[in-house]
Amino acid sequence: MLTFGNIDGIKIGQIFNSREDLSKSGIHAPYMGGIWGNKSEGACSIVLSGGYEDDEDELNYVLYTGHGGQDKPGGKQIADQEFTGGNKGLQLSNHYQLPVRITRGFQIGNGPESGYRYDGLYFVTEYERVRGKSGFYVCRFHLESEIEINDLENKLKNTLKPSYARVERVKTQVNRLNRNISLSEKVKEIYNYRCQICNVFLKSPQGGIVIGAHIKGLGKPHNGPDVIENMMSLCPNHHSQFDMFSFYIDPITLKIIGLENYEGKKINISKKHKIEKDFLAHHQSEYYKKNS
Repeated sequence: MLTFGNIDGIKIGQIFNSREDLSKSGIHAPYMGGIWGNKSEGACSIVLSGGYEDDEDELNYVLYTGHGGQDKPGGKQIADQEFTGGNKGLQLSNHYQLPVRITRGFQIGNGPESGYRYDGLYFVTEYERVRGKSGFYVCRFHLESEIEINDLENKLKNTLKPSYARVERVKTQVNRLNRNISLSEKVKEIYNYRCQICNVFLKSPQGGIVIGAHIKGLGKPHNGPDVIENMMSLCPNHHSQFDMFSFYIDPITLKIIGLENYEGKKINISKKHKIEKDFLAHHQSEYYKKNS
């Protein structure tokens, strides 16, 4: 049975001498596998040990390659990966926003000098299936720590290798936990709490049910800005489909492409609201990646 969240008595920065010790602690049960998860419950833990060439690690942000397709563990990629097993589990962790424990091994640059170090809880912000460096499709997962980089570095400062250096980042206007709620409310009010795709008003005792959705996602990997030009008013169904790249909106014609029953129809646009076409173009390019 999977265990989600922190483990009682285990602190961020704690070192384990071996995978066996890590397993006994309850942090990560598998002795070998990098993902502790399954297709029905999600994934609760991953270990970073340098097994895949497409991984990226910026300490509080990780681009993690899922399992499968290698000729041997940590070996050469010889086949495509699929969203099965632990990969499917990480998909579910994204969908349900389940916390994922991350442990770094001595094998990687941001790991400890020896052993395995528990680095706290991360959340899967997005996933994709793209061609990796070896030319085969790999499942990749973007994860962000629940705490800011300064706090994480402080907690790990005694266990980071001397070679550790923070990756320079372009400052963005918003992070995962700090959104401008007033902008979301404003775009919903402009459209009288109706969806710009279907024009449906979903009534509730508290008013219309609609979402102020971002076109170019906030945070990594998209780094979209939290501005009203990057937002739309969408019903829950079309918001979910839009976020999952089931359809896109042509940035020139503003017509809906790929959505059954709405193919070729133009979205509703108010004179009070301007959508920046570059954000729609970004979403369109991501649609092609996800549907290739």
